[in-house]
Amino acid sequence: MKLVADHSNADTPERSDYPMLTASATEGTINTDPAWYTPARLLTAFCVVSFLVFLDRGIIASNGVNGDTESKTGIQGEFQLSNFQDGVLPAAFMIGLLIASLVFSELCKHYNAFRLIGWGMAIFMVSSVGCGFANSFWTLLVCRIIMGAGEASIINLTGPFIDDVAPPSQKTLWFGILYLFPTVGIAVGYIFGGVIGASMGWRMPFLIQAAVCVPVVLWLFLVQPISLRTMHDDEEEAHTDLSAPLLGSEAAPPAAVVNSLWGDICILCRHPVFLYSSLGYCPVQGAFGVYSYFGPQAGHELFGVGRESIDLTFGGVTIVTAVVATLLGGWALDRVGSSIKNAMLLNGISAVVGFVAIVAAFWAPPATTTGFVWFMLIFAVGELAIFAGTAPVGAVM
Repeated sequence: MKLVADHSNADTPERSDYPMLTASATEGTINTDPAWYTPARLLTAFCVVSFLVFLDRGIIASNGVNGDTESKTGIQGEFQLSNFQDGVLPAAFMIGLLIASLVFSELCKHYNAFRLIGWGMAIFMVSSVGCGFANSFWTLLVCRIIMGAGEASIINLTGPFIDDVAPPSQKTLWFGILYLFPTVGIAVGYIFGGVIGASMGWRMPFLIQAAVCVPVVLWLFLVQPISLRTMHDDEEEAHTDLSAPLLGSEAAPPAAVVNSLWGDICILCRHPVFLYSSLGYCPVQGAFGVYSYFGPQAGHELFGVGRESIDLTFGGVTIVTAVVATLLGGWALDRVGSSIKNAMLLNGISAVVGFVAIVAAFWAPPATTTGFVWFMLIFAVGELAIFAGTAPVGAVM
């Protein structure tokens, strides 16, 4: 945001020390933020976007969509996939996400970051349609890769916006709210995919998901964008649209862009907090990814519970534990002091407790309803612990 003081010696524009200062806060200043904008509205919009893109992960993991080869239901049944091929689908999604994350991180230096979120959401929406009409495993695989690339803009750019606008005393809580919705999206995806997939076929959840994304994409493209302040503090004026060429007439050549990206990567590799956080967070998220994708199917095979009941149970438990634990983790860090040391400590404790509880859950006796109840209860404790570290590690990263 740019503020212009209404004084005789204020012929040149200057920036406020506060990211999104309103016009009423300082006499003689002009607020150039869009009329729709408030920090709370921006947080709400990004929560909706995060929910929608992570809904897909629950949908494809649900028994109603993923299915199996024996009953010839779902993706596995129609394309006769092995467990390895089934596991390649989420891995391919992550490949697209990781590669595109680097691309979007560099593009936000040259383009308005808010608009880039819109482009990512549009790519995600079109790929979701592709998943719904896929006629082979390879077509579905390509759509999953592109879908991951679209999600990368949301994962990379929503956090910096919230870091810009969140009140300093409540920043961790705001991050907790933002990072709550991906988990809720996965959990609702279990339920949505299980119910719709079982009754209308595995393709329909993807098509409905794409239809729901349409108004969100239109809003992101048509509304007046805001600028990511952290990317433009040293510029006279940030880009507000995508009407100019990608790198602009004065932008660096491609080789310089690559060198800039490589320089940023080298800086990150020398940053101890980033390295230690990433090394600790990746195994936790990797384990959670395996659970979130194969969990419903494993629950059905281990305990003999009906597929739709498994999807509903996993979804319900994950929603409750995610809401409680994520907000509790953000509140706890704000209470003890929102420092890097405290955030790392809370995240480490939550990871250890979660690991012990989740391993202990598999001691429940298989092939019985009682065993499944004990499994879910102990697993819920593990989820509570893991999700409690979401807000602290988000604040650190």
